[in-house]
Amino acid sequence: MSGVSLASVTNQKIDTAKRFIQQSQDMDEKWLSVGLESSAIFQLKSALNGLLKEISSAYSLSGSLDVSVLMKEAESKHMVVPALSELADLCARKDSWCAQLEQAYLAQLECRAAVSVMGGDNLIGRGSDAGASVGFYLASLAELVLRFREESSEY
Repeated sequence: MSGVSLASVTNQKIDTAKRFIQQSQDMDEKWLSVGLESSAIFQLKSALNGLLKEISSAYSLSGSLDVSVLMKEAESKHMVVPALSELADLCARKDSWCAQLEQAYLAQLECRAAVSVMGGDNLIGRGSDAGASVGFYLASLAELVLRFREESSEY
């Protein structure tokens, strides 16, 4: 993967997720739509990991994919990383898009129904919501990536 920037890899994952979501909404076969949404979830989780790699690289952090590890490392270096702080806050709140993406990812990884894992009344979407939840995760992640890149380009 030499010559390919971290930002480019993250962008590719976001674009692939976007295409899967679009395909899932255009499909008449319900069973295939579910598979495409699952694929989009994997791509979004990978894009989130890509963002963490970008943050690690920009701030000379360890490269961990664990938000709490990166936060501790940044704090020990007396650095404030707004995107990382936002991610830490999002991961801590179970009703956030980030926490729900993580739960959806784990549900797909372990082949369990996302509804049984996510449960509760504060969900953005449940299971067969025609891609609305996954689309929301995509939009939220893309917005965070853009904000991070804008802030890091200023310095």
